[in-house]
Amino acid sequence: MLGFLLLAIFAVFAMLMFTRRVPALIAVPLMAILAAAIVGLPFNNILNDIIAAGVVRLAPAYVAVFAGAMLGRVMMTTGIAEAIIKRAAEFGGENPLVVAFGLMIATAVLFTTLTGLGAIIMVGSLVLPIMMSLGLPRKLVAVLFLLAFATGFIFNIALIKLYREFLQIAPEAPLPPEIVYFAFGLLGVMAIIVVIYALVSQKRLGEVALFAVKTKEELLENIATEKRVPLISFLTPFVPLVLYFFFGWKEVPAFLGGAVFGLLTTQPTRAIQNLTASLVRGIEDGAPAAILMMGIGMLLNALKLPAVEAALKPMVTALPLDSALSYVLFFGLLSPLALYRGPLNLFGVGIGVYSLMFTLGILPPLALLAAVMSVVQVQNVCDPTNTHNVWIANFTNKTWMPRIKRMFAD
Repeated sequence: MLGFLLLAIFAVFAMLMFTRRVPALIAVPLMAILAAAIVGLPFNNILNDIIAAGVVRLAPAYVAVFAGAMLGRVMMTTGIAEAIIKRAAEFGGENPLVVAFGLMIATAVLFTTLTGLGAIIMVGSLVLPIMMSLGLPRKLVAVLFLLAFATGFIFNIALIKLYREFLQIAPEAPLPPEIVYFAFGLLGVMAIIVVIYALVSQKRLGEVALFAVKTKEELLENIATEKRVPLISFLTPFVPLVLYFFFGWKEVPAFLGGAVFGLLTTQPTRAIQNLTASLVRGIEDGAPAAILMMGIGMLLNALKLPAVEAALKPMVTALPLDSALSYVLFFGLLSPLALYRGPLNLFGVGIGVYSLMFTLGILPPLALLAAVMSVVQVQNVCDPTNTHNVWIANFTNKTWMPRIKRMFAD
């Protein structure tokens, strides 16, 4: 009975998040508090063990988010991100798909370190108009940008830190090589899918349009004209990746190394001022993710309560995950449940499901990590409750099409 009551709480909050009546930032900690209250945890214990201890449980993960957002601000302030996008578009020539692939590669590289809606808006405001200026259909442009963003996010250091803290995969040790191998394997799968999707979709959607609000050349003239960015600074997003994946640096030092490299290779005389400003703006950019991680930490603590585990264990252990085939089929066929903050969404109700799988030993941590990383790709691209999905859909559909329609009306 208690188990079904706990599931009912998760279902109710999933529906509230689905209908956008309660944001995930509020729903996740409320689920934690209610779960603890239902199993009879005293009020003072809820305050101390769930709320107070929960908000700092994933502190290393959201500190990494702040550090990554700081590096993102450095790349925006110095013009590195804009210059990378401009150079990718210039080298693509006149073939629309070649230019699009170049811009997607640049976008993927940038989002290995960039985080937050602000970064999506900055990069998207540059990349999306250039793609649309080539005559590519706006729906295709939006999907290609989302796929590129999600591909880069496979290697996002702050997100990997969250995985490791959540699943306790050597959180204080260098990155296990198994994670690196799987990340590169997932990258290969994503790259193949993106190329096939782009080629097939471009043929299905027909010839490219013969009109554009501005040409690619006109758009590129306005990018990175005020800031001279040397070519060596283009290595900035790769610096933390190399330091983290291959030299065993931890997340914050790796991000700081990238930031210092970017500052010294672009504007060394203003390095201190830009670093200070980027630290402040980075905290602002990373705040939503940090608040959500605080709620996730609270829910993790609530789900580790013996009474909660005992109530939910029979349901979780009944999941068909006793073989490699059932593992693939389970997470593959049910991956749409990652949408709308559903039961496989790491940033929604899914945190409870994954937590129980981990605490009850249903799957080894690395196997669970592989499933989470794969399902997150579905969530990143397809979930309408993501703020970046909403912004991209609005930008490609409402910002440009009225202008194009007015051109024909005139």
